[in-house]
Amino acid sequence: MEANPQLKSYGAEQSYLRRAVELAIDNAESGQLPFGAIVVLDNQVVATGVNTALKDDDPTAHAELAAVRAACRTLRTLDLNGATIYSSCEPCAFCHAVATAAGAGELVYATTKEMVPDLGVVSPNQKLMESMQRELRSLAPTQLRHLPLDGAEEPFHRFPAGA
Repeated sequence: MEANPQLKSYGAEQSYLRRAVELAIDNAESGQLPFGAIVVLDNQVVATGVNTALKDDDPTAHAELAAVRAACRTLRTLDLNGATIYSSCEPCAFCHAVATAAGAGELVYATTKEMVPDLGVVSPNQKLMESMQRELRSLAPTQLRHLPLDGAEEPFHRFPAGA
């Protein structure tokens, strides 16, 4: 039986997640929110993104969205069918919805939302966003996957308190 070339090895997935976490660390050290993401298609990284919400005064400037936008521009398409998004942290409802709209098949993350400390930035509709996240997760339970990674919480330690 021939191996499926679309399947990624555990080691490759760890490498993709490590890269997303490194992006988050670099972003945190520059004073931005500590989140990073990459888009992988056909075992190739096609785009990366970091959260620039603070710098841009834009509550939609999340890492996963930036990575999806960059991937679509790079590939000159609106369709990321077959892509996997690797994120330093569990995607919020907004990021999950955008990845789904773009056709990404799976979102793999290194840190759960419960591990995120208070970063001093809260949505005015935080409770509603959390409810939306739970609902999306229940609608597509196989689309999100937590893959623990040693050091995944490091970006949060690098983020300046009260930034």
